[in-house]
Amino acid sequence: MGLYLCVFLAGSLLSLFAARSLSASGPAFLLLCGGVFRATLLFRAPDLSDDVHRYLWDARVAEAGISPYAFAPRDPALDGIAPELEPRVAHPDIPTVYPPAAQAAFRAAGGSRGGLIPLKALFSAADLAIVLLLCRSGGGNRFAAALYAFHPLPITETAGQGHLDSLGVALLLASLAYLASRRPLAAGLAYALSVLTKYLSLAAVFPLLRRGRLRFLASFSMAIAAIWLAASRGASPAGGLGQYATRWDFNSLLYPALVQGMDRLDLPARAKGAFLDLKERLDHPAWTQSVFPFFYSDFFARAALGLLLLVSLVGVARRWREPEPSVFASLAAILLLSPTLHPWYLLWVLPFAALRREPAFLYLSFAVPVSYLLLYPVPGFPRALIYAVEYGPFAVLFSYSLRKRLGVRGVP
Repeated sequence: MGLYLCVFLAGSLLSLFAARSLSASGPAFLLLCGGVFRATLLFRAPDLSDDVHRYLWDARVAEAGISPYAFAPRDPALDGIAPELEPRVAHPDIPTVYPPAAQAAFRAAGGSRGGLIPLKALFSAADLAIVLLLCRSGGGNRFAAALYAFHPLPITETAGQGHLDSLGVALLLASLAYLASRRPLAAGLAYALSVLTKYLSLAAVFPLLRRGRLRFLASFSMAIAAIWLAASRGASPAGGLGQYATRWDFNSLLYPALVQGMDRLDLPARAKGAFLDLKERLDHPAWTQSVFPFFYSDFFARAALGLLLLVSLVGVARRWREPEPSVFASLAAILLLSPTLHPWYLLWVLPFAALRREPAFLYLSFAVPVSYLLLYPVPGFPRALIYAVEYGPFAVLFSYSLRKRLGVRGVP
């Protein structure tokens, strides 16, 4: 881990240098540089995350004619599907959480005729598509494209660890590009595919709907419905999403603080007492039995974060009229208010932070790999120090940016 973080730091400095010195370079040169960097990790086995093995497992299950949403990997119905992958699949007691468009990508590149390298190559190609889309976008395009092409986070998390996020981000940027060129039908389709690659993209729905209006909404809704229904044969595509939403947490500051606050206030017990009184006044209807499992601090904390996120998304959509800053702020909100913040989640805001040269999230994109020390501890790096390195400077920079942008009404 120490060597990895040192190499990552060197790559971070290189990407900043490239963003300043290569911002006048053409797309072909930036794509060449980005491709060479990603090729260095393409054939290396993932060693920090095991998500890609779940992608391969889902592809093999689908090839066998079974819905990946129907059974958890440990279910006896899947015995013998892919014995070489089974020991590497994380959370084998939970059905897949990956949406239908992601499943299509898994099967296309990661099935028995493909495998790990084609799957990583597909996501690396999507990563390079982001570089091209940044080159063609407005604002600080070439600066952002050069920074992203050289940035070690997409290189290590996409080409190295094989995460699918680059595909969803590329589709989201494509949707914004289509909206900018006044093609709302194509924008709606691209956005639907982004959402069905990873649900995190849903955070951008309000600003995109505001810009695309009825034609965008029609295209988006029809694509979502058609793909969802097509994927529903055998089991609901929701899969293990509910368990992810109620059980997962990693590298969040707000979530554990809220849980502790709920415990100290004894809020779940108080709410349960009030609910028992209501239940008695209603003469104990049957539906009240299903409510009891939710009176615990973790659920209350998640519900509070969910409510705060909804308020934030509505507020962002009302304040900023331009779609790009509004999408950026919406994605930032869901990342900061989520109980889970893996390093590769930062790929969703990195292109926007690069376009706007936003210091807080650019810093976080360079610092977030230290969170791997929470999974792979190193002596001398306690949890408090890891959070201080990751979130201390980020909090200062974020406060400065927030005061600067909110201090002048109407500045996007």
